[in-house]
Amino acid sequence: MGNAPSMDDELINLKMTSKQLIMAHKKCFKNEKKQLSDVKKAVKQGNKEGARIYAQNAIREKTQAMNYLRLSSRVDAVASRLETAIRTKQVRPGPLLIPRTNG
Repeated sequence: MGNAPSMDDELINLKMTSKQLIMAHKKCFKNEKKQLSDVKKAVKQGNKEGARIYAQNAIREKTQAMNYLRLSSRVDAVASRLETAIRTKQVRPGPLLIPRTNG
């Protein structure tokens, strides 16, 4: 019904997605550092319950950052395989153009 995106378009989309995931990883890492500094402030003030909440948030942010990084790595692997397939398809002329020798 519509035009299907080409393999080159899909490759570009995969690379952009990977970069977005890396940016999300960096953002989560930054948020984790902020939560850890809030933990230190809360401990200094004697607010143990607040420190516990901030620590849980920091752990969640770190886990999320690692998940983004892991997913980005997987998307990069798929993009690499797709790029290899595209390049192979461009280089290989086809079986009919190769002369056969029986001999």
